[in-house]
Amino acid sequence: MCLKACLCCAGVLSFKVTFTHMIAPKIIRAAIIGCGSYASQHAQFLSKHESARIRAVCDIDESRAENFQKEYGADYVTTDVAKLWADPDIDAVWICIQHHLHAPFAIAAAEAGKNFFLEKPLAITMADCDRIVEVVERTGVTAMSGFKLRFFPAVIAAKEFLTKPTLTVAQVIDDHWPSEVWANDPIKGGGNVLSQGCHMMDTVMHMHPSPPVRVYAAGGNMHHPECDIVDVATITLTFADGNVANVSVGDVGVPAHTSKFALQQSDGERSVSLYNRLNSLITRTEGKETELPAWPEEGAGVIDTAFIKALAEGTSSPVTVQSARRTTAVVLAAIESIKTGQVIDLTTGSYAYAMEC
Repeated sequence: MCLKACLCCAGVLSFKVTFTHMIAPKIIRAAIIGCGSYASQHAQFLSKHESARIRAVCDIDESRAENFQKEYGADYVTTDVAKLWADPDIDAVWICIQHHLHAPFAIAAAEAGKNFFLEKPLAITMADCDRIVEVVERTGVTAMSGFKLRFFPAVIAAKEFLTKPTLTVAQVIDDHWPSEVWANDPIKGGGNVLSQGCHMMDTVMHMHPSPPVRVYAAGGNMHHPECDIVDVATITLTFADGNVANVSVGDVGVPAHTSKFALQQSDGERSVSLYNRLNSLITRTEGKETELPAWPEEGAGVIDTAFIKALAEGTSSPVTVQSARRTTAVVLAAIESIKTGQVIDLTTGSYAYAMEC
């Protein structure tokens, strides 16, 4: 039963009572692959969500998987991912492993008919991105990539306030990453510019109504000479409507005040400033600044909520693999621009097909 209040024309408050058939919410039975730090963020949320239950956890380190199970709960643990593919009581898998393994695990999940959430970036090569897109389109599974910044309340509010930015200046600037971490391995992780830069690149493109058509970048390897990666980049995007954006990336030390993630946009009349990891927003119009109260950061919960809702309602993915491929393609094109010194045309050549999503 639901209770609906309505005002009659005489100004008297009345109540209209309607009866509805109660339908039990669908419970998404989840499996988590990889029991590292990112997986912990997802598990912490999933273990408490009323519409989700952790069915299984999988890791090559059995003891780590068992500790994960003790902390977050799961029906069972396994070191054999094939057990997950064969389990009919798993609705979706959360793939939280090193970047170079994204494609084989995503492909195996889709071939087994499992919906999947895949941490960002989609992959570290265009070939692997293409393989993921192909299998999702062929099998029809619901697949979502982990670009969570789109769902931050301050980002949503900024996009609603300023719909067609002329100029965007953004950053994702981390503290120093040790050279020996897997994310700085050119094969396993691709470095900070790809691993973290893709977050802000996705947000910038999400907030622009037109697709990118050109990218030029400058930068190089400034702090990790033993790693064959680009670790500092300033990237300029030109969009189809002529508007431009600049994104600066690197693990060179989190700036004071603005924080790791920050973004400013203007359209000639209005502007927005996002800072505090994109949880705080100041808007400006007609010379008046308005600072909105900061939103709490929900971590993985903000994107897991969207994925669970899509699965439960049978709707399309809130972040498609096609969209994630486009984001990855632009970052890879920027890295190519740094290495070649050339402007990369995104409307022709090897990246053009990925811009359509």
